Amino acid sequence: MNWYDQAIIYQIYPKSFQDTNDDGIGDLRGVINRLRYVKDLGFNTIWLNPIFVSPQVDNGYDVSNYFAIDPVLGDTNDFSELIEKAHRLGLHIILDLPINHTSDQHPWFKDAVNNANSIFKDYYIWHQQVAGHEPNNWGSFFGGSVWAKNPHNTEEYYFHLFDKRMPDLNWRNPEVQKSMADIAKFWLDKGVDGFRLDAFIHIAKANLEQNSLIQDEKFPIDDTFYAKLPAVKDYLAGFVKEIKAFKPDTFLFGEASSAKARDAAEYTRKDENVCDVVVNSDNFGENFDSSDPNIPRFFQPRKLSLNSLKQTYVTWESILDDVSLPTLTWGNHDISRVLDRLNLPVENDKVMKLLAMMLFLQRGIPIVYYGEEIGMHGLKYQKVTDFNDQRALDLITNLRQKSFDDPTILKLLNDQDEMTARGPMQWDNSKFHGFSTQEPWNWAKTDETSVNRELNKANSIMMFYGELLKIKKHDCFTNGNYQLLITNPEIYAYLRKASDHKGLVVANFSDQEKSFQLPKANWKSVLANTTVRIIDGVVKLEPWDCCAFESKS
Repeated sequence: MNWYDQAIIYQIYPKSFQDTNDDGIGDLRGVINRLRYVKDLGFNTIWLNPIFVSPQVDNGYDVSNYFAIDPVLGDTNDFSELIEKAHRLGLHIILDLPINHTSDQHPWFKDAVNNANSIFKDYYIWHQQVAGHEPNNWGSFFGGSVWAKNPHNTEEYYFHLFDKRMPDLNWRNPEVQKSMADIAKFWLDKGVDGFRLDAFIHIAKANLEQNSLIQDEKFPIDDTFYAKLPAVKDYLAGFVKEIKAFKPDTFLFGEASSAKARDAAEYTRKDENVCDVVVNSDNFGENFDSSDPNIPRFFQPRKLSLNSLKQTYVTWESILDDVSLPTLTWGNHDISRVLDRLNLPVENDKVMKLLAMMLFLQRGIPIVYYGEEIGMHGLKYQKVTDFNDQRALDLITNLRQKSFDDPTILKLLNDQDEMTARGPMQWDNSKFHGFSTQEPWNWAKTDETSVNRELNKANSIMMFYGELLKIKKHDCFTNGNYQLLITNPEIYAYLRKASDHKGLVVANFSDQEKSFQLPKANWKSVLANTTVRIIDGVVKLEPWDCCAFESKS
């Protein structure tokens, strides 16, 4: 067994976690100062969003120097201290590694556009114009075409799946694969324990001269041509083999936002050089309100469908059985916070406890986004002009053209836009929540939740998380197999079994009392968000109750 098979991950967005030099931006020193907090909650692994030198076009995912820390976050001395102190506490550190693209300010790309004979030209994807325009009609995830003109050659285009200042790397080139492996080994040599491989499913592209057949817009987003193509595994193979040869216990978890369970199985096969686990952004059991086709799917109002959630996890758990572990998460930096997204009665602390227990005690690796453990909501911006991320700007332009009023647009943005989930960590109830003495880089109206408040509150969400993560480390909930039980439609219940040690989780996802017949065993309640009532082997569940049981033969 590898160490990461028992990982419990805490995701930190460094710019928003803790500011120690009073510039309104979080830094590595802030992470260092809060390591004990993470450890004491029960986590054993920290995932840091990008910390490399970057122009910050896309909040660090546009890297201009992979071998240095962005000065706004700290320096190599800070990083070395972070690694040393984290390891002393038994914490592993995972870095976010963007491998699909670089910044246009990266030396490779700058040389490629400024030097006609550059050895780095083939590090990127180029194509001559076709009939005086872009080589094809593929749409960028950030709007418009995936093609931008070479600034020194108006008849030549380079490929960018995201912002035009983020050119895609050409993974067909073995030198690109080797260069990216060298970057990973550089940080492994400094003590890093693993990497999140950002956007890895996009590193292969189809025939660049093939147009999308979607005709309802000029540049349609059609991931048929640039997501999950078979060559992804071919390109990964050499890269992963070299990393694992350098440090065999390196944890590689691939970010595949649109991956289904069978995709995840293919990308995590034990007999191939691929990822150890895959995380996606679509396992939340959400039903979208598609009544207004003018609203893009990402921003459509949504609510939790328990039936969808059950189907999702029985599928993932079944397909990945004996292949790899699922990742268990309610959110990350690319979507709004779970309490704002799912249309649940979030004024009730029991709901957040239920969401945590139901998800994290399943078979898999929990990933908790900073602040979830205290029930943090996202920021609430007061006007649409407060938003400046590209996805939000596109929505504002699009819906204003269709006569949507600003209050309606603002509601959609506050409920769904990712920037709302990147607000400062709320440590206390001071003006800027103990994050900084200065106004944070990303700031709007917040709720009153804070770490200090949770510490002084009986039966708090944070206390519940601490107890839950202790139980997650029990054999049945770490190594046990998984069986989702057929129950009342509004109950989510499953069994975990490891040799003679059994676990059972029962959760009532409704505002009505429900009953659940316990399977025959000598069950003992080990954690609940309520007072457990059992009458003749039947658990009586009040609205939003959840209970975890264990039994040893």
